[in-house]
Amino acid sequence: MKTAEEVTNLVRATSELAAFRPCAFFDSRLDCIRVIAKDCSVTETRVNPLLTVLEANYPDVAGRKCVGFTIKGARHFCKEHALDLSTPIKISDLLDAVLKAMPDVIVEAFVDHVARPLVREVKIEQVEPAIIPDASPQRA
Repeated sequence: MKTAEEVTNLVRATSELAAFRPCAFFDSRLDCIRVIAKDCSVTETRVNPLLTVLEANYPDVAGRKCVGFTIKGARHFCKEHALDLSTPIKISDLLDAVLKAMPDVIVEAFVDHVARPLVREVKIEQVEPAIIPDASPQRA
């Protein structure tokens, strides 16, 4: 059994190694693509059946309120637009597919004036591929 001090040291060491960096990834359990530019508390605002915007609950004074977005139904969406979830997907290709799938003024405004500038600013270039979790039973 580990002492409280050993546990504290392990937590500190892990925290230092796991610094947040902006990312885009396929969340297989929720079947969505998540694009996250900032590690903070968010409110999810549904734009339409495909898009959800992640808004910072406590935005910086000069910072962006939008800190990410989610694309729901990623497996079907990617299949329909010939995007392979098992390989990295260029974020520009993904956003082009969103515009093609939902050609309306609100989606176009979101993609062109929020999503593209956000991913450019934080340097997210691709969606990380699907990682299939190990389905074998865990032993204690």
